[in-house]
Amino acid sequence: MTEQRILALKGMTCTGSEKRITAALSAVSGVEEASADHETRAVTLRVDPAVADDDAVRGAIDGLGYRVVA
Repeated sequence: MTEQRILALKGMTCTGSEKRITAALSAVSGVEEASADHETRAVTLRVDPAVADDDAVRGAIDGLGYRVVA
């Protein structure tokens, strides 16, 4: 079973940011779908909670220079 998570991000300002974040999150184990939106400054994830690691998700975002704020 999957669940949806929405994270607010700081630093995402363009479609290039969206693409980088989406690609990085799609590579995280347990993330089945990722969609970033610079206009709302949020990323929507569909994850398998039994596999997805919140620290890995945050690490992928932080590693790109963005920050999860909520």
